[in-house]
Amino acid sequence: MKKLGLSILGCAATLAIAAPAHAAATFDYVPGAGGLGSGEVSYADFDTTTGSPSGSGFLYLSPPSSNQGAEPATGDQGDIFFSVLGGGDATFTFADPLSQVGFDYGSADDYNTFVVYLASGGTETWTGQDILNTIPAAANGDRSSMVTNGRLTFTASAGDAITGIRLLSSRNSLEIDNIGVVSAVPEPGTWAMMLLGFGAIGFTMRRRQAKGTLAQLA
Repeated sequence: MKKLGLSILGCAATLAIAAPAHAAATFDYVPGAGGLGSGEVSYADFDTTTGSPSGSGFLYLSPPSSNQGAEPATGDQGDIFFSVLGGGDATFTFADPLSQVGFDYGSADDYNTFVVYLASGGTETWTGQDILNTIPAAANGDRSSMVTNGRLTFTASAGDAITGIRLLSSRNSLEIDNIGVVSAVPEPGTWAMMLLGFGAIGFTMRRRQAKGTLAQLA
C-alpha cells in the first residue's frame, strides 16, 4: 500500500506540472509608451539581435518612413525596426516558455493580426482594432499619433505560458520594435506538487537502500 501511495503522489506531481490551470492570454496596450516593460529582458532589438523569425514577407527597415513601413513613434528612435508587409507572415518561436512578451507597436492598423501560441496548445488572436478598442480609438495607421503608437504586451494566464507569437498583415504594414520577454515561473501549487513528488522519490530510494543493506547483513 505504501508503494502504491508513493506512486500516486509521483503521478499527481507529474500531472500538476503538465496540466495548466487555464489556457488563455490577455493583452495590455499603453499608448505613447515605448521601450522594455517592467521585468522584461531584451529578446530582439533588430539592431544587434533579430529573434530569427520564421515566415516570409517581412523586412528589417531603417528610418525614414516609406510605403513599406514606419518606425514606431515610441521607444528608441532612428534605429532598425521590423515590418511585416501586406500578405506577410512572421512567427517568433521561444525556446523557453514565457509569461510575458511585449514590444513597441507602430502605426496600428485594423488589418494587423497578432496570434499568441500557448504551452497548453491553445491560441489567442487579436487585430490592431481589437487592441485600439481598449482606448477606444480607430486603428487607422497614423504614424505619429501617440494613440496608434505604444507598448503592446501579451501575458499568459496563470498556469499557462507563451511559446510563440505570429504577426500577419493583409496590407503594408505591421511594424514593431524592441521585443522584451519575461520567463514563465511555475505557480506556487505546482512548486508544492513538484517538491512532494521529489520527496516521494527520495523516500523510495532511501527505503530501497535500507532494504539492500539489511539483505547484505543477513
